[in-house]
Amino acid sequence: MKKNTTESIISPSDIPLFKGLPSTELNLIKKCLQIKSFKKGEIMFIAGEACGRILIVRSGQIKVYRTAASGREQILEILGSGDTCACNPGVSNWSCTSSSEAITDGSVWILARERYAQLAKNNVHFSQTLNQLFAHRLCHLSSLIEEVSLKDVKKRLIKFLVDMLDSKPVAAAGTVPISLSREDIARRLGTARETIARHLHEFKRLKLIDIKPQQIIIRNKEGLQKLLEA
Repeated sequence: MKKNTTESIISPSDIPLFKGLPSTELNLIKKCLQIKSFKKGEIMFIAGEACGRILIVRSGQIKVYRTAASGREQILEILGSGDTCACNPGVSNWSCTSSSEAITDGSVWILARERYAQLAKNNVHFSQTLNQLFAHRLCHLSSLIEEVSLKDVKKRLIKFLVDMLDSKPVAAAGTVPISLSREDIARRLGTARETIARHLHEFKRLKLIDIKPQQIIIRNKEGLQKLLEA
């Protein structure tokens, strides 16, 4: 799929992780950030490898996933502009618990682990922001476990589409820009690509959505929600 050209590049001042920091502290952080561009399909980090840095997405999208012994991939989250892979800064043996791959072209800021750990130790506001980030991530993963374990695939897909519509900036009313392939959506929802394609075409036939390159247009959100609640 082509790069999503509507993806904006944010500035360090707009990174949620740094919101509320004093200007002096923020200026010091800016000096520590390195920019690295990436291409679609590029591996950003691998589960189990030592990690001496955190990544903050400047533009583009990155999927974070784990791979089972069987080789099956489960997408845990999609990182977009301003999102970070930040983990517990207090762990002495710091290694990645998951892997990540770019799903579009883009760029990241890189912050060295030492600087990151120093911020968490010395700045109360930064520590509070981290706690909120970890709490949100825990809720997200708990919700993901519930969805994969308890809900049928159709409802998982509906919830995914509605959540994308509600949580992401849209280019036009009801339009959900999606850089994920059907294969990626299937891995995110723990099912097969053919199943996702079948349900998407069913929703289109029912005039609940339209499908265009890199876009799914929600024509009837209320109709989708009724199916979700059925």
